[in-house]
Amino acid sequence: MFEAVNDFILKFAPGVVQDNIYRGYFNRGSLPDVQDYTVISVSDTSRVGTNIGDDAQAADNIYTTKALYEYTIDIDFVCDDQMTAHKRASALATLGRDYIAVDFFKGYDIGFNYADDMAYLPFVDLSDQYIHRYRVTLHLTQWESVSTSQEYAEKVEINLVENIDAHHKPKKE
Repeated sequence: MFEAVNDFILKFAPGVVQDNIYRGYFNRGSLPDVQDYTVISVSDTSRVGTNIGDDAQAADNIYTTKALYEYTIDIDFVCDDQMTAHKRASALATLGRDYIAVDFFKGYDIGFNYADDMAYLPFVDLSDQYIHRYRVTLHLTQWESVSTSQEYAEKVEINLVENIDAHHKPKKE
């Protein structure tokens, strides 16, 4: 998922370079000293719908079921130049409501649902300077599979129907 979002940013957000893209909520990682970077964070994951499984007997006795999950991905564009951060966020928010994003993520076997409106979230850094930050939230879906061994009956013996009253008489009290 992160690889696909990373590639989406590199392709469509103007001026973003790989060295300045960071994964959010990542331990032991620090942000750069420069005020021009992008942070990708998963803000939510939720299950969508019902599992899909194949009830037919598999040749290797492995049963696979799939569940659809929606990932909510926040992308923060941080820059000391407000218009640069705005243009980057605007590009993704605009393409997030177009077939271009759908087609792009289809190549990663990911469903692209939509992008939220961008939000302006400035903050003050350690040197008491305002830093411009625009956030775009992408909503993506992906199927996740789980496989497990499943035993099947290969041969079944059926006893003839027997009369319960004749062969298993109730006890008298």
